[in-house]
Amino acid sequence: MDVEAINRSRSKRLIRRFALGCGLFCLSTVWLLSASPPSHAQKPREYDIKAAYLFNFGKFLRMPAVPEVARRSSFDICVLGRNDFGGTLERLTAHEQNNGLPERTVIISTIAEAKTCSILFLSSSEADRVDIELSELTGTPVLTVSDMPHFLEHGGMIVLKMQSHHVRFAVALDAVNRAGLTLSSELLKVASQVIGKPKGDTP
Repeated sequence: MDVEAINRSRSKRLIRRFALGCGLFCLSTVWLLSASPPSHAQKPREYDIKAAYLFNFGKFLRMPAVPEVARRSSFDICVLGRNDFGGTLERLTAHEQNNGLPERTVIISTIAEAKTCSILFLSSSEADRVDIELSELTGTPVLTVSDMPHFLEHGGMIVLKMQSHHVRFAVALDAVNRAGLTLSSELLKVASQVIGKPKGDTP
């Protein structure tokens, strides 16, 4: 019996259950995730929760019908810069699909590689380069996410932040719209802050 594989599977189910446990999407906290974990499951870390958010963002993301999206053979969640997820993203995306495409976690080293990603997480280690990197992705259908301070002010789309031990997220819809992406209204309902209006809305 592969005990390690069983434990990995149980940890994966634990993270996903709490990430999706509050209806369609859950504003989870580190404390909530570790409140009553089974004795065999490792206590989820902050980046376990952030990985679950990244994984679930894909379920509420609609891509535009453009050639660069049509050419993609997988739904890639990419990480640029320091990887603090410790394998959690890989475990979440393993054997999963999004709109018929296999999901993958891809660690990249340059922003040029991000243009084929569906979701890009920019590590806080990219803070000194974030303006240049986001500029290079202008008009590219890639959902940009980070936990670095003031990410939305730099032109990012979703920022993950800790508030009173809660992992919350804020969305900048203008940046999402410029990339031709659409986020589900169900996701926007549970965001801590939504800046801008969805496509088609009028003042």
